[in-house]
Amino acid sequence: MPAPVRNSKDGEFVPRRILLTGGAGFIGSNVLIHLVHKYPEVRFVCLDNLSEGSNLANLRSVTGARNFAFLEGDVLCPKTVRETIISHELDTVMHFAAQTHVDRSFVMPVKFSEVNVLGTAVLLQACLELGVRRFLYVSTDEVYGENVGSHRFSETDPFRPGNPYSASKAAAECLVRGYMESFGRDLPIVVVRPNNIYGPRQYPEKLIPKFIYRLQRKQELPLHGGGRARRSFLFVEDAAEAFDLVLRKGRPGEAYNIGAGAGSTKSVLEVARALMEHFGIDAKQADQHMQVVADRVKNDASYDVHDAKIRNLGWKPLVTFEDGLRRTVEWYRQNPGHWTSVDDALLPDNSGRLQKAAL
Repeated sequence: MPAPVRNSKDGEFVPRRILLTGGAGFIGSNVLIHLVHKYPEVRFVCLDNLSEGSNLANLRSVTGARNFAFLEGDVLCPKTVRETIISHELDTVMHFAAQTHVDRSFVMPVKFSEVNVLGTAVLLQACLELGVRRFLYVSTDEVYGENVGSHRFSETDPFRPGNPYSASKAAAECLVRGYMESFGRDLPIVVVRPNNIYGPRQYPEKLIPKFIYRLQRKQELPLHGGGRARRSFLFVEDAAEAFDLVLRKGRPGEAYNIGAGAGSTKSVLEVARALMEHFGIDAKQADQHMQVVADRVKNDASYDVHDAKIRNLGWKPLVTFEDGLRRTVEWYRQNPGHWTSVDDALLPDNSGRLQKAAL
């Protein structure tokens, strides 16, 4: 059974042994690095199956830390999950493991549902049966669907997912909600719904690292549907602070939007132009370095959210989009060999890799 959980005088949850699923991926690894260094008295266990988007090199800075352990394994395997929780006496789970790339979800929808929904189901049941004291579920702003007019989503808005990826995350969150309602006293759960997260160590199938890699290779930047879609970009270090805060101070049974802040909502076209400046491409020459490609089957216009709930806990984003983008570009320049075999990920629409994956 997990070790007893201490609680501070102000009711803050204080974990002792944390399982972080998907911790070798982009977001998970950045969160682990933040937590392992900040809380040396807490034990952290990373469970990751090292599929695409994960990389042991992401964890290089914490490998060997006395309060960290890595296990290769799959959240879809009940035996693995249960044995991990029992053997490490874990009292807390932060669930990051997921299939997340929207493009891939259109050709592998069943795989996305399997990993995102069933994987969450396996974890929830194991945590309930083994006495885990807090479960943080990492959802996404995409569960709301796209904004209509000037409406920004609050945590009480209904789910209207617009693609197989967001549908699988919404389905998993419905499962989470069911456990909250049925077993909330025995398994306290908090949910986070962040905006688009970017920064160092992100696999280059995603927008910003893909554009950086293509600019380094002097390739054109592909704009789905002309690049009109807008996203709110949250720097990964700010996201890590938010997850840490919600885990400790979030109210069980509640969801928290994590917004990127004013000035961080950009169209894909604006992101492309901003990145070109870091590669010495003059604005007058920008059009020569872009290529309009066919849009996604469904490309939501934007996901603007209200985030007053988490701000009331004491959080706000500190890194501006401009500074975060600069730091991200610098990291990829300094770590050219971090990701290998990325050619398929850099295709304009990922069609070659997606077709192979669907076979």
